[in-house]
Amino acid sequence: MNYKIWLSAALMLATSAAYASGPGTTGAAFLKVGVGARELALGSAASVLTEGANAANWNPGKLAGVKEKSLSASYNMLFIDESQGALAYATPLSGGKEVVGVGINYLTVSDIEKRASDTDAADSKFSNNNMAFTLSYARPEVAPGLALGANLKYISQKLDTTEDKAVALDLGSSYKLGGSWTAAFVVQNLGSTIGPDKLPLTLKTGAARSFLDGKLAAGTELNWLANDERFYASLGAEYLLNKNFAFRAGYQFGHSADDLGGLVGLGAGLGLKFDRFALDYAYVPFGDLGDTHRMTLGFNF
Repeated sequence: MNYKIWLSAALMLATSAAYASGPGTTGAAFLKVGVGARELALGSAASVLTEGANAANWNPGKLAGVKEKSLSASYNMLFIDESQGALAYATPLSGGKEVVGVGINYLTVSDIEKRASDTDAADSKFSNNNMAFTLSYARPEVAPGLALGANLKYISQKLDTTEDKAVALDLGSSYKLGGSWTAAFVVQNLGSTIGPDKLPLTLKTGAARSFLDGKLAAGTELNWLANDERFYASLGAEYLLNKNFAFRAGYQFGHSADDLGGLVGLGAGLGLKFDRFALDYAYVPFGDLGDTHRMTLGFNF
């Protein structure tokens, strides 16, 4: 059974890679902006360590771990006139053998100046609005230790009066290798073009291990942005000081080509959890572009 599981995962990645045809400009670039303070604080090494309703944004297979209704909300002011928000909900179905979810992720750049000629004053202003609406499904124990999940996404991007739309599929898996090891395979944004551009097809594989009786979790992840021909490697760790407080830190390698300088790639943050309520914070610097601060609220009921 083990070799069949690994073979299926490898075929899933290989089949998706067939859609890649070299580097180029991808549309719906907002899909490459991570959602969720906890995951970003881990340096985006999150395909194994993500949890709750927000897991749909990283690995829909991890939604299979949702045992009760889960709600996640994120809002971030990224840079000047640029904001991002996300809302996700997941619930197990009767019997706990299936989990379904729904979510929305948007990124808006407002007050972009429009000029018909070289003038000091703008003729008017417009916005760049991007949105992805997601329906999710996950199933635990498809085989011993194996969970699988999928997202169906409706994507739209609007720049001034031009609007493009697309449909995409995410596939995710999580496999427990033993008492302390977990592995994951994920394919994101497998679908149609949006306007003249391809979607940012992303292939991920990750592994994580718990230490110190579950107080420390460390994970690593490899990301291949197929149509961009960009490769990233992430390392992240979370330490639970107690049942209410967590420290997180991580780093994503591969940003040297971005030429942003500074600490780009770093992630760090804190997590607070009280009964059914959670608050996560992440500090994510973007070098010369400035620093960003991410916040996510979670609630289980």
